[in-house]
Amino acid sequence: MPDEFQIRPPVVLVVDDTASNLGIVVDFLEASGLQVSIARDGEEGLNRAELVRPDLILLDVMMPGLDGFEVCRRLKAQPETWEIPVIFMTSLSRADDKHRGFQVGAVDYVTKPLQMEELLARVQTHVKLRRLQQALQERNARLHEEIERRQVAQEALVEMINSVRNSSNAIAHDLRTPLSELRARMEVMIFELRKQVGTDTLERLEGALGDIDRVISIFNALLRLAEIDAGVRRSGFVSSNVADIVSEAVDFYQPLGDVRGIALSLTCPLELNAIVDPLLIAQAIGNLIDNGLKYACTRVHVSVNEREGVIEIEVADDGPGIPLCEREKVTERFYRGDASRGTPGVGLGLALVKSVATLHRGTLTLADNGGGLAVTLAVSSRPVYRLATSP
Repeated sequence: MPDEFQIRPPVVLVVDDTASNLGIVVDFLEASGLQVSIARDGEEGLNRAELVRPDLILLDVMMPGLDGFEVCRRLKAQPETWEIPVIFMTSLSRADDKHRGFQVGAVDYVTKPLQMEELLARVQTHVKLRRLQQALQERNARLHEEIERRQVAQEALVEMINSVRNSSNAIAHDLRTPLSELRARMEVMIFELRKQVGTDTLERLEGALGDIDRVISIFNALLRLAEIDAGVRRSGFVSSNVADIVSEAVDFYQPLGDVRGIALSLTCPLELNAIVDPLLIAQAIGNLIDNGLKYACTRVHVSVNEREGVIEIEVADDGPGIPLCEREKVTERFYRGDASRGTPGVGLGLALVKSVATLHRGTLTLADNGGGLAVTLAVSSRPVYRLATSP
């Protein structure tokens, strides 16, 4: 017998009203290592099947009272016994009788007079199938339980992340106003003291003013990200000419490029209409160009293309680039790579661009550019969001 049968011998219920047949089958199956339970008529077979829950039932067809067909039909109608495989033992050889047996739920049949080796082979085959089916059901149940546990854990994690994010957003919102007021007062004070204090004092005051501006910019970026995460910005989607948005962004940063000696160029069609949030797109492109100008050696090139309903805005520079191992991390909030440690910023620029891409059902990808870096913001030109309407 197979190893699994030795560890847990199958239980076979034999239902037959003929004592001689019953004795032969029972003796042979027990000698083959199976556990056997018996019933001498249909009613007893039904009761025994519900009580014992065997791995398989050998069922005689021709019995007084309930015949085998009716017993099988009732077994398959009960939730406790419907999965137990049934093999008919019958002297009936007509095709109609065999077909009826399969109709009421039998999985196989053996004809009388019984060939014991054939009977054993069929019993072993269907018990194996039954146990494989049970094992699969148990694995599916465990998998379902694991999925449910992970869903609960994921929901708890999302709730915790949202709680932390909401707290940080609330802090950013509450502190931005007093910081803005402090900045205004300092600006007035610097203006009034410009003729009364020395240059060194003014520089320190202006440095403090710059620090306040930096903190306010962090809060503004956090609140903008919060709006995107919450879906609030979806109300800003309107039909826009993306070509104009990109062109205006390049024009805005052109003087900064000239001051730094960086050639800022643009390749873009004259018109590229899409349904987008123009303010967020402009902010994202501005962040990419600003990053390019920070790290470029001699040039930054902006190009815009459309294909298959996707607008691709690429900003490529000839700077040091970003190592492959850092490219997934640089879009995380507050992450700063080694190359950016000595430059202004807090690590929210690319995180904002990625959120804008996600909001527009798009992607943000970073790639090599012959030693430099090429960042591509891809957005869908046909978002599913409703257009904003004028009041």
